[in-house]
Amino acid sequence: MAATWIDFIANKLVSLLEFLGVILNIPSSVMGLTILAWGNSSGDLAANIALSRKGLANMAMTACFAGPLFNLVVGLGGGLLALKEEPQRIGKGISLSPAARTGFFFLVCNCIMIAVCGRVLSKGRIRVEYGYFMFGIYFCYIAASIAMEVVK
Repeated sequence: MAATWIDFIANKLVSLLEFLGVILNIPSSVMGLTILAWGNSSGDLAANIALSRKGLANMAMTACFAGPLFNLVVGLGGGLLALKEEPQRIGKGISLSPAARTGFFFLVCNCIMIAVCGRVLSKGRIRVEYGYFMFGIYFCYIAASIAMEVVK
């Protein structure tokens, strides 16, 4: 019953945010990049901060990558398994939207920079200042996505 209520409330909140986006003339991709993404990630943020404060920074760092990876692998895997039920289908053609390609590009850049800064430059430690760089990457990502929406 609790899952039903959570689903019901979440659907109403998403509908309300979509309505506000239409009223304020905010593109849906921008709403997804900001409001919906922040709301979806706030629980993970609180848990990761709590883990870091308790001295479990490695666990928090792992959770930053493991949570989204799990969502991608299980979500995409579940969707592809659902297609398996249709015997005439061998595969599914996939095309990424420009917003998804932009997000993928910034995600790959961030992962490469974490590997370079953490492993090569700092001998296995990521400096605190890298957090500012990550915020910069996120704001560049939002700006690039908004610019792509304006060009459409």
